[in-house]
Amino acid sequence: MADNSLPGGVEDPGRVFSTESIGSSGKESLSVPNQSFTAFMQKGAAPTPMETAGKSSTISPFSLMQGQPPVATTPSLDTLMTQVKNVHSTLGDINTQLNTPNLKLKASTKYLVKNKLTDANEHLRSFNERIGAEVPKQPDASKFSGPLGRFFAYLNDGQAQMEQAKIQLQNLKEKGTNMSPSDFLLVQIKMNKAQQLLEFTSVLLSNAVSAFKQIMQVQL
Repeated sequence: MADNSLPGGVEDPGRVFSTESIGSSGKESLSVPNQSFTAFMQKGAAPTPMETAGKSSTISPFSLMQGQPPVATTPSLDTLMTQVKNVHSTLGDINTQLNTPNLKLKASTKYLVKNKLTDANEHLRSFNERIGAEVPKQPDASKFSGPLGRFFAYLNDGQAQMEQAKIQLQNLKEKGTNMSPSDFLLVQIKMNKAQQLLEFTSVLLSNAVSAFKQIMQVQL
């Protein structure tokens, strides 16, 4: 039988206990058996300001850059007045382009101009009806001479529509009358469509006039 007694002069150290980790309070240490690694990872780090802002569906990237929420703009009579003036100006530009001396257009260009001006004038007439403006009668194309006389009739009709629209919008503004948001949206759609058609026509004629002038210079 082995002798388990200690040599002389050596004291019995007694029972050895485990030591705690340095800086640990003994409550939230990973050495605690009942604390899982998954629970520790779910605590995670606090979200950053950018992460918090990214979760908001009401803030756009532009407002993040500016540091303030976007300001919603509502249509007004002044908005419609600005659109009417822009359309009136575009009609004047087209009139100037068609007044180019001895201008000759290709058949395909005439076809496009006719269709665009016809559709634009229909939208302008519908716009005037919706805002309660007077809708002038369409001018007689036979009163305009030349191969482009029909186009000038369309332009005069459109300009007359816009003059009546200006008068009606000014009357509504002076009376303090306002339209419902749905009516505003509808008339803005009509005006936007007319403006797009007229701008397309203006660009088309600008290219046609430039090509015509180059041909005339070559012939000279």
